[in-house]
Amino acid sequence: MKAQNQHSSAVAASVLPAGELASQAMLSGVETVVICVPDNVGRLIGKRVDIAEWPRLSQAGLSMPNFHLVTDIENNPVPGLAITGSHTGYPNGVLKPDTATLRRPDWESATAYVLADAYSTDGELVDVAPRSILRKQEQRLADAGLSTLIASELEFYLYAESYRERHADGYRDLTPAWHFHGDNDVFVTTAEEPFLRRIRQSMRGMGITVAVTQGENGPGQQELNFHPTSLVEMADRHVLYKHGVKSIARLEGKSVTFMAKPDDRHPGSGAHTHISLYDADGDSLFGVDELSDAGNAFLAGVLHFTPELAWLHAPFANSYRRFQPGSMAPTNLSWGWDNRGCAIRALDRGSGIHFEFKFPGADMNPYFSFTGLLMAGLEGMRLGLTPPPATEGNAYLSSDSARVPADLTEAVQAFEASELAKRELTPKVHEHLCGLARAELHASRRAVTDWDRQRGFERA
Repeated sequence: MKAQNQHSSAVAASVLPAGELASQAMLSGVETVVICVPDNVGRLIGKRVDIAEWPRLSQAGLSMPNFHLVTDIENNPVPGLAITGSHTGYPNGVLKPDTATLRRPDWESATAYVLADAYSTDGELVDVAPRSILRKQEQRLADAGLSTLIASELEFYLYAESYRERHADGYRDLTPAWHFHGDNDVFVTTAEEPFLRRIRQSMRGMGITVAVTQGENGPGQQELNFHPTSLVEMADRHVLYKHGVKSIARLEGKSVTFMAKPDDRHPGSGAHTHISLYDADGDSLFGVDELSDAGNAFLAGVLHFTPELAWLHAPFANSYRRFQPGSMAPTNLSWGWDNRGCAIRALDRGSGIHFEFKFPGADMNPYFSFTGLLMAGLEGMRLGLTPPPATEGNAYLSSDSARVPADLTEAVQAFEASELAKRELTPKVHEHLCGLARAELHASRRAVTDWDRQRGFERA
């Protein structure tokens, strides 16, 4: 099936037009423009500027300290990274707005958001910036005459208390939006619908169409699905969506979390990624009725290389607590036809096959995770790899599949040793990401948790 026929209406309805006239129309009535860039955890970092400054800054770019290139999840700079730090004095960089990403959020009046690319002051694109890393994969596809449609499927937990309230008590004793799980239970989701409706309406107003909302398998857990689009565009929508959901929750006195595993009693939250690949004629590269040679090789590449690229999909110690038997999160790298226990679920047999990659958690950075998925799959195609047979039945009992890394230690060690990552990311970018990964690992090893105290305070 042709890519343009399969998804053209969804994409055409949601991609904002580029150009000066479109920018002027988008900015009608705007008083403030938020110029921002995704950081290493997919958080939006930037400045708010008066609309009078926009004509100049849209061309010259916004000068801003380049801390965001080396910050961790707590927004603190990680020392020892080559790109910037104490050894450089943390100089300014330049954020050059991508005007095609201009959007008007309805949760802020008279305000527009625009995503930017990170440049140095001498005009060089910063190759370690998340958006730059994913753009390289998009260019790689274009150079090979290929294109992709991709969509993330984000889960999160909704709580009744505000962020300020939860911060004050250390995020303990959370009250879910509903007192038992509402996995596709319309009665349960009716109670949460006013909040979810506002999210759908807000996203639609920004050109991001939410196709489906549903209750998931934990109390207060939600899932919202997007229409597929191109690679960088999907990552941009992903981070804008997360920012919007958190902002709306704050305004309504609620809180949400995209942690992979916020509560050990309940299922974790994933960010399943749906991907299709097309040739220059717009035909499915994965096959229609049966997997093609390219589809088999892409699938085999993802299965084979994901263990060494796991950190790109699961960047925190908490990420690995999600992978539990029977949890609908994979514990091994298997695949199957419409099998939810597998790491890769093959779908749409007969109408143009696509893959659902179930490994990433909701805490992933989409620019890094999409990069890891494409690197693995394309390497499988380059090598002509062959996948194992499809898994039938209980995927958690599969003994002949590579297992998911047990924890962050395993994942960081595997990523450091990955020749694929070093080659495709470049040694410079690979070492930069390894530095971020090592910093997160060291932070997790220093932590003393409530679990430690509850088990050992009296008994040790």
